Amino acid sequence: MDNKDELIERISEFLANNPIRLEDKLAVMMRFCFQLMPSSKIDGVNMRTSDGRILTLESK
Repeated sequence: MDNKDELIERISEFLANNPIRLEDKLAVMMRFCFQLMPSSKIDGVNMRTSDGRILTLESK
């Protein structure tokens, strides 16, 4: 397992085992993505939900 896979697994386990509401978990992930955008030199992220909808997070 490489570092990326380990990080994904650790975040997934943390979110799965955390009792906060699903909306709050999504808000945490969106905030995390927003903080990473400048270092990744991107202005947006698309996230597909389990029901097929796409959430878009953009920095303007």
